Amino acid sequence: MELINQTLIMSFLGIIASCCIVFPILYLVQKRKQHKELLAILKEINRKNDAK
Repeated sequence: MELINQTLIMSFLGIIASCCIVFPILYLVQKRKQHKELLAILKEINRKNDAK
């Protein structure tokens, strides 16, 4: 029973540790993607204004 408890605790801590690594990376990737999309929109608006 002791071994099962230790295994469950270690697996739970492993899940938490992997989330602490994965989620910030996903956040940064998403933020960079949104930044690129925003720049593309602003360039398009700028082109339309220059064409007038």
